Amino acid sequence: MKIRVRLYGDLALKYSPDFEFEVPEGSKVSDVLRILGISDYGNHIIVNEKKVGREHPLNEGDVLKILPVVYGG
Repeated sequence: MKIRVRLYGDLALKYSPDFEFEVPEGSKVSDVLRILGISDYGNHIIVNEKKVGREHPLNEGDVLKILPVVYGG
């Protein structure tokens, strides 16, 4: 099944800011993170505009956004 992945910050520079990604049926966010080598620590994970955890199941056509947490003041 195909999902859309949108990356921000350094992740967008390392990979691409927006791309389609083929994943097996029954995949979870953690599977995509593992394949891409991205830690869920220090990143917000959003699927279809809703903040989710790493064990969130993915469905055909989902949009997965990974946004680095920004610290500072």
